[in-house]
Amino acid sequence: MYVTMNHFKIKPEFAEEYVKVWEDADVKVEDVDGFLTFRFFRIDTDKEADYVLYASYSEWESKEKFKAWTKSEHFIKSHKTGMTNRKMYIEPPTLKCWDVLI
Repeated sequence: MYVTMNHFKIKPEFAEEYVKVWEDADVKVEDVDGFLTFRFFRIDTDKEADYVLYASYSEWESKEKFKAWTKSEHFIKSHKTGMTNRKMYIEPPTLKCWDVLI
């Protein structure tokens, strides 16, 4: 199994709009070969910050299946709003990928 996590630092004034972008995305990952599950998170904190931290989490059957998806039309479609929403970001997203050991 292979896990990917993206972290997104979003300007506070765009926090609710950013969630809506994800809710409105017309992406059916269940149809992608090797895809297992997806979750979208917002950090739970009472501290004021210059940004709101979100994370996406996905599980894949293998690294190879994930890499194949990143070269697919589905990937392009699912990331089509990225550039138009850049004003919401403090910095570019940070991707971390994990091999599941246990």
